[in-house]
Amino acid sequence: ALFVEQGFDSTTVDQIAERADVAKGTVFNYFPRKTSFLAAVAEHWTISLLEEQGPPESWTGTTREKLARLFVFLSDLGARNPELARLAFFESLRYIHAVVADQGAEEEPVRRLQAMTRYLLEQGRASGEVRRDLDTANAAGLLESAFHRTLADWLALGGSRAGLRHALATKLDMVFDGIAAPPAATPRRRRKGR
Repeated sequence: ALFVEQGFDSTTVDQIAERADVAKGTVFNYFPRKTSFLAAVAEHWTISLLEEQGPPESWTGTTREKLARLFVFLSDLGARNPELARLAFFESLRYIHAVVADQGAEEEPVRRLQAMTRYLLEQGRASGEVRRDLDTANAAGLLESAFHRTLADWLALGGSRAGLRHALATKLDMVFDGIAAPPAATPRRRRKGR
């Protein structure tokens, strides 16, 4: 609430402790840095996805539909609270691109999203919906990049949730067209008399 009210940089840990009615030391026991709160937002959203949609192993539908479920759910959460989403989103990007020797718990939401995306692609490869020669780690990165760019543009420029969903669906279609397995060849019929 404080980040939304007065901005991330203007909020102090003292203010957070006061608002939570706990000692500053207690705050640091759970959140070693102020950015840890933003990682907690991303973690909460991932947990919400699993609670509301169930684990990806239980999802039904095509690979394309499952990927849409994942990214649309997360974009809808961001659309409900764009200011907090903006802060959490850019913090997540920092973790994605940071060279970190100590792989801390704060990176867990980013790794979990990557793991879910890769799992859905591997499932699609096993079912024949996705190219068998696909490098699922690279394809997952491409899908996540499309998602992040779409969300970043929407957070920067605004617009409707419907517009965000449409932009996301359009990019997902473009990427999925490139990773989808080619249609099976139809055998030629023999002409009579041959």
